[in-house]
Amino acid sequence: MQKVKDVMAKEVISVKRSATLAGLLKLFKDFHSFPLVPVVDGRGKLAGSVSLPNILEVFSTPQPQLLKAIPFLDEQKDDIFDVELDADMGKIVIVDDIMNKDYLFIDEDAPLDQTYYQMKQHQVERLPVVNKEGVLVGMIGIFDIVRSLFRERGII
Repeated sequence: MQKVKDVMAKEVISVKRSATLAGLLKLFKDFHSFPLVPVVDGRGKLAGSVSLPNILEVFSTPQPQLLKAIPFLDEQKDDIFDVELDADMGKIVIVDDIMNKDYLFIDEDAPLDQTYYQMKQHQVERLPVVNKEGVLVGMIGIFDIVRSLFRERGII
């Protein structure tokens, strides 16, 4: 059985916690959609991730944590076209302010079938891959797994 490290993408764009919002957005200016971006510390260890919902939170009006616990208040979303943003926000907001600190990842030695089932269970299409020390070593997506199955069966 193949392992994650056999099919993962080894060249991964990641950002540091201290990267600015403006820097993050410039990094992905030529992408058609915003990917799942691993966030690493100074030693390359995975510290979190940033995805499109994190970027969209910048348009949200800040609410006290207590109000977020009330279901009907949590459903009220700001219209991104009506929210005024200060131009300095791109320099002031850093990745650490908006990143997911509770995130999923997979070990590079995990079997592909187990990885696929975990991704389906958590309804994610891609995951950061770490080594035993927690250092980011790649990314794997469901398509990487599917493509490896096609290759294994001689279709490609």
